[in-house]
Amino acid sequence: MPEAKLERDAEAGEETARAPQALLAADVVAIHVAAEESEPDLATARVEVATLLRRPLGEDSGELIVAVLDGPAPAELRSRCADLRSLLRERLAVLSSAERAEVLELLGEAANAEPAPQDLVGLSTSRALAREALRDPLPPTAVERDEPQGLHFDSVLALDDDAFYVRGWARDGQAPLTRLTVVTPEGSRIELLPGIYREPRPDVDSFYEEPTRTGAEGTGFLGHCESGAPSLLSDGWVLEMENALGVAREVPGPQVNRDLLAARAAILSDLHKESSWDTVLMDHVVPAVTRIQRRLEERAQIKEVWEYGEAPANAKTSIVVPLYGRIDFLEHQLAQFVHDPELRGSELIYVLDSPELASALEVSAGQLFELYGVPFRVAVLSQNGGYSVANNRGASLASGELLLLLNSDVIPDAPGWLGRMASFYEEQEAIGALGPKLLFEDDTLQHAGIRFQRPPGGGAWENEHYFKGLHRDLPAANVTRQVPAVSGACLMIARELFEEVGGLRGMFVQGDYEDTDLCLRLRQRSRETWYLPEVELYHLEGQSYALETRQAMSRYNVWLHTRLWDEEIEAATAATA
Repeated sequence: MPEAKLERDAEAGEETARAPQALLAADVVAIHVAAEESEPDLATARVEVATLLRRPLGEDSGELIVAVLDGPAPAELRSRCADLRSLLRERLAVLSSAERAEVLELLGEAANAEPAPQDLVGLSTSRALAREALRDPLPPTAVERDEPQGLHFDSVLALDDDAFYVRGWARDGQAPLTRLTVVTPEGSRIELLPGIYREPRPDVDSFYEEPTRTGAEGTGFLGHCESGAPSLLSDGWVLEMENALGVAREVPGPQVNRDLLAARAAILSDLHKESSWDTVLMDHVVPAVTRIQRRLEERAQIKEVWEYGEAPANAKTSIVVPLYGRIDFLEHQLAQFVHDPELRGSELIYVLDSPELASALEVSAGQLFELYGVPFRVAVLSQNGGYSVANNRGASLASGELLLLLNSDVIPDAPGWLGRMASFYEEQEAIGALGPKLLFEDDTLQHAGIRFQRPPGGGAWENEHYFKGLHRDLPAANVTRQVPAVSGACLMIARELFEEVGGLRGMFVQGDYEDTDLCLRLRQRSRETWYLPEVELYHLEGQSYALETRQAMSRYNVWLHTRLWDEEIEAATAATA
């Protein structure tokens, strides 16, 4: 017998816990039943959302109960129920506006119950039908100069099923706005004021022949919002506004854009509207991008693993190398690793973060193993996940006590480098992360540890490499020492410690600042970060993707990193000054 997952007394507003028997004994008059054609061996119908009324709401009415049932609806219950359209037409349409709004609210709560119904699209469609039957539409807005109210819904970007990023503008020449509300196709209402980000819209203000409004009075708005219940339909969004005199208008919304990468690019492009990391805009951009990154991470799973040669037993160090775009770097590394006996005793794991190149890599990887004889594995991701995801997925396959995160464009200067790093790491009791000296092709320094630098007069903290651009033999760069952070291009950490802190965090975009974020999290655990100059490798920095792509993401990463670590960076900078 199905179990009621959510019930609520509409008058008292209290959660109740009714047994299925009590539910069957109630004076049930309506239920929404969706056909389950894909599973004919089960009952012919499955309850997705049940709206149970003893009688229409009123001052002395009984209660309105919304329930989500798990499993086939009992025949006795189905026989006593009407279909959703009949319920809306005969029982709910006669209710007052406030009561109909309450019904929509409870339907939203039921749709958000756990576990989620199987047919979410069908549930959304039914909720949209209920919304159209029960919602009181407002007068439409006409965008004309002689009309005091003007409203436009520019775009809706879906971040997941119940989070969105919206843009538009609202203008009222009669009285201040008191309400700006987004209504999903399913009927969930999202109030945008007062927290939505307001921006100037000189194009709109010019149309109305008014001065450009700025700051909190800006005509435009944009930002992150959450519906509270899944919204899967692309059409049917509505934007409502109301002013202090009670004048209300509405306008239909655009079709939802569900392309995550396009949404991320569009959201990050909004950062040019501000010059500071400490801004209300970031309160909308960060949660929006974080949701997108989380969904991209969930999709980027290990699809398959290719084995080339026999991996060494009981390897002390596991090396994880993401491959993105430039799969030719695999050969450049193997051509160097073949001259280093230590590499044959280590576990070498490549992670293909460009699955569209899998066919080409499979052919070349086999040939390269035959040529160089260095054993390695290739983990192919189901889709591009980014720097942190690729490293984390590779680390999940690792078995060594030590983990070395290595970029595909990093080439050792001489054999023996891995053993020296491992020996130094094991000698330090409180070590967290260890990084070597990294060089440009012209023998100048690319990395000798990372410090944090803030522009004069304040601003966001940026990562700066000690002695960058100076000669590799600079005495100050050849001192083994603790540093605030090291580069993830070549970073050693105990595998268990890496797992304890949760690996690299995927909130940053396109491989930037994840390494210093990791070092700062280690610092919170009283773990030290060390720079080891006796180990030298060449880094062909940033050749896996275009420079303009890196620059487009950089501002977000810098601002997010500062938001997360402002005080900790102050302390780390003072400690290493």
